[in-house]
Amino acid sequence: MIGGRQRRSEAPIETLCWDGDEVVETTVADEVLVTKSSHGAVEDPVRTDGHDAIWTFGEIHGFEGDTYENRYAGCYTDSTYAAHLYRRHGLDFARGMNATASVFVHQREHDRLAIVTDRLGTHPVYYAETDDGIVFSTSIQAVLAHPAVDPAIDTHGLYSYLAFDRVPGVDTPFEAVSTLPPGAITTVDLATGDLDTERYWHLEYEPLDRSFSYFVDRFVELLQQVFAERADDDRRYGLLLSGGSDSRLLLAAGEFPVAYHLADWMSREARTAERIAFLADADFRLLERLDDHVERMLDHVPRHMNFNGRFDQAHLHGFDARLREECDVLATGLYGDSFFKGGLVPAFDLDLGPVGSVTPPIERDIESVDDYLDVLDGSLPPFIETPPELGAVLRANLEERPDGSVSFHGIEYASLYELALFGPYYPLSNDSDYHYFGLTQMVPQWTPFLDNRFVDLARSMPVRYHLRRDVVNAALSALSPALATVPHSETGVRPASRFPLDYAKRYASLFWRKHVTDERSPKPYYSRGPWRDRGVVLRERGFGREVLERNDALLEALPFLDREAAYACYEAHMDGEDHTAALYTLFTILEMPAVEAIAER
Repeated sequence: MIGGRQRRSEAPIETLCWDGDEVVETTVADEVLVTKSSHGAVEDPVRTDGHDAIWTFGEIHGFEGDTYENRYAGCYTDSTYAAHLYRRHGLDFARGMNATASVFVHQREHDRLAIVTDRLGTHPVYYAETDDGIVFSTSIQAVLAHPAVDPAIDTHGLYSYLAFDRVPGVDTPFEAVSTLPPGAITTVDLATGDLDTERYWHLEYEPLDRSFSYFVDRFVELLQQVFAERADDDRRYGLLLSGGSDSRLLLAAGEFPVAYHLADWMSREARTAERIAFLADADFRLLERLDDHVERMLDHVPRHMNFNGRFDQAHLHGFDARLREECDVLATGLYGDSFFKGGLVPAFDLDLGPVGSVTPPIERDIESVDDYLDVLDGSLPPFIETPPELGAVLRANLEERPDGSVSFHGIEYASLYELALFGPYYPLSNDSDYHYFGLTQMVPQWTPFLDNRFVDLARSMPVRYHLRRDVVNAALSALSPALATVPHSETGVRPASRFPLDYAKRYASLFWRKHVTDERSPKPYYSRGPWRDRGVVLRERGFGREVLERNDALLEALPFLDREAAYACYEAHMDGEDHTAALYTLFTILEMPAVEAIAER
């Protein structure tokens, strides 16, 4: 999306299209040029009676006013519903919007553009201010492809990405490019280019002193409500099903004719998922990867990425066209474990050597910046040219206030503790896993736990329930006792089991399966779970040296990389050391058009 006050420039279409099957539409209005690509018909912009134009990127689920208004109960598309809310509430509709979307409103009478981001920023918007105006896009690659945008590196942002596979807050690895904050209304004066941002919502921890059963009942009630709201939706729904409990809970709450499982073979997890689908009367369909799946991802994915996650996390790449043909919406249980199964609370990981790693159900104290930095637990890869001290980089972007609040990379948190609690997912672009963001480009998808009401419930649950109870498993037992009796594919523990028995059984089972009865896979890099062993893939298939040699000139030209050290890191991995994360992050960077542009300018 391009906004300019003097000169219009065509948006770089190729960076906005995932596979070329999209419908692309460009709208020119006064000093605004908007290009949108989408799988399916593009209906934007929707115009109001006052001739304001509205574009929506993502999905709006409803509106929280005096009562909750279900968008699916009316004959609305996302943009027509946004226009409906805008007519009634003006830009204040943002405060009640329950959405996984960003909404753009061209207010012609006021000669300004307004951008509304949802509470978590699930559809990030990147922007750069130039001499000709302001360039916006849902793609960093598209912003940097604009000829007026300076691709100069922001070293702090770059080091954060290299250490953690993400850039926190509103920052990016580029000096000229920032992210609009979550839960905000940003207005741009098209005559002057002035930009103003108003935050309408902040994520804060507000635990309620209620019984565990209260939270289970509320969770079940919400889940049933969310599914009932879509019951009249005539779209065909499929479910991405694992052998765990989050996605099978969705099967227990709603009807899914088709359940997809991603695997290389009929592993233990695949067999568990098949059993779950059978019990729920869903058609089980195995998405079986080709041997060169990782190489295919590397050839395609990096040019669409926004420096959150690695290319190899676009797990459904190669199946997207099939999924769009067989279902209209793909549902996932993503963020169920993050929000409700201890994923929010900072805890300890104890390395017990050959036994493995254990996470005790004990909260870590976060009383100082050092405590927070210990929780982050990141490190720079060995191929950085003159690496800085990572702690100093992080401290430079963290400001403590007298009232105890902190600002980290431009995002406000009520305390250091809440930064540790919510930092990995607030804004959602802080997530270091590309799985969700890849899905948003590949297929129309629905993540039920990314709903204002579930977020509010998660932030109201006491820590003891996050760490030592499991509201997801309890809800599954309440909704479908049959599905709750199927053991978790990895731990071997039934979701119906209760703490502390399930905790003890989980680690005993993991140890037994790892060291005594682990099943033999057909190939060394196949696993008993849904993901391949990426480190072994690199050794067995040997494509890493080709990637380095193909980008040899780029390795030499980029000032932050040590070319010889990169080759040495790869050879050390091939000889048995584990540099999987560092090398996959490096490959992601080397294949990004935006990074190549740095070396060319």
